[in-house]
Amino acid sequence: MKFEQLIDKFINHILIEKNLSLNTALAYKNDLYKFKNFIEEKRINPNKVDYETFTSFIIFLKRKSYSSTSIVRIISSIRSFYKFIIARGLIKNLEINIESPKIEKKLPDVLTEQEVEKLLNVEKISRKHLRNLAILELFYSSGLRISELCNLKLSNIDLENGFIKVKGKGNRERICLLNKTAIELLRQYLKERNGIDSYLFLNNQNKKISRQSVWKIVKKYAKYAGIEKNVKPHTLRHTFATHLLERGLDLRVLQELLGHKSIATTEIYTHLNRKKIKEIYKKYHPRP
Repeated sequence: MKFEQLIDKFINHILIEKNLSLNTALAYKNDLYKFKNFIEEKRINPNKVDYETFTSFIIFLKRKSYSSTSIVRIISSIRSFYKFIIARGLIKNLEINIESPKIEKKLPDVLTEQEVEKLLNVEKISRKHLRNLAILELFYSSGLRISELCNLKLSNIDLENGFIKVKGKGNRERICLLNKTAIELLRQYLKERNGIDSYLFLNNQNKKISRQSVWKIVKKYAKYAGIEKNVKPHTLRHTFATHLLERGLDLRVLQELLGHKSIATTEIYTHLNRKKIKEIYKKYHPRP
């Protein structure tokens, strides 16, 4: 069986049996094709990959300027792939044994509360200003991922009770809360919203808004707000999480709000609070 056919079998497996999202499956496929192209160029038999093969592949990725995070993800994809095809008897039993490179933890950019206020109070700069403000407020009030926001449907929203139903990674459904400002902005936006499409946020053609459009909105409004940081949709999700932790929210509750499968993923936000904790310590400790 050809290598690409083995990849297709694995992708079908994670889509159907593992119930992973299409975006996740495509990411796996891209990672596996990087490895496929590498071993084909080196004329390495897929049955003969070993420690040396993986080491060469990692060196190749580093020379291509892939980050440690990306390399770890790619190697993890390959491990999962080989585990699948070996278990199915599609390839000879191999010992896949290689250490992934250590990840240098890069803490995400976070806005201050003052910067958030500037962003959410930008004067009208677009005829879709109300929609854009609703998008920004929803990011900050609910901590949504960009894909989750784009895929929101009218049926997901309960303004009376102040929450939305969100389908996140791995098709896991969760409830996200709305603050009063987000509820009011959504009510105003829905009054002026045109189109019969079932999705909440629409583009100029009254179709589902794209990720690229949302990126442009966030960038544009951050620029007009005079914020010099590299503000992206995910920045607002990080900011949402950090501000809640700073005000005393329990980490387990934050995990639920963010839709993290593992608490370990949520724990990165505890590192963001170190400066704040030091300030509080210096302020309240009896000895200087």
